Amino acid sequence: MDITDEDWAMVRRIVPRTIRSSLHCSIASLNPDGSPHVTPIGSFLPTQKGRGVYFDAFNVQLSANVDRDPRVTILAVNSGPLLWARAFLQGRFVSPPGVRLVGTVGAQRTSTSREVQRFHGLVGPLLRTRGGAVMWRSLPLVRDVAIERVTPLWLGSMTPEVEVPSRSAEPTR
Repeated sequence: MDITDEDWAMVRRIVPRTIRSSLHCSIASLNPDGSPHVTPIGSFLPTQKGRGVYFDAFNVQLSANVDRDPRVTILAVNSGPLLWARAFLQGRFVSPPGVRLVGTVGAQRTSTSREVQRFHGLVGPLLRTRGGAVMWRSLPLVRDVAIERVTPLWLGSMTPEVEVPSRSAEPTR
């Protein structure tokens, strides 16, 4: 199914909040034996509708896996304590706290200065710390991700029901 504008607005809202609150999204790829490999990526950026990029900096196994089989699932969960406290106090989330993105990863390429600047803007003051500089100052390589499906994270009765006909996929239960 096509990704709707509403789906993509949700991705563009949740992913940056995820990076700010937990400093990473999780990405699952397939190991050579078919077993799943899940690792954090702190640099996924949604770009245009149905597309994104991540900096291919530290994840040696992920890199080898997607070179062999480009299929991935990215899980972005906003871990902001205020969001979760509000949801627990109210007994529900006003909107899904996370999103799953199913797609395929392209070949490694040189990052653009705009991509690096955009990510640096996202991590903000952390870049000025010793650890931030070690992690994110130099981000020469990036991979494009073509997103095929967007699924809002469904946490039972805590999350609003998703109308299946208006979504690109049913909620994950």
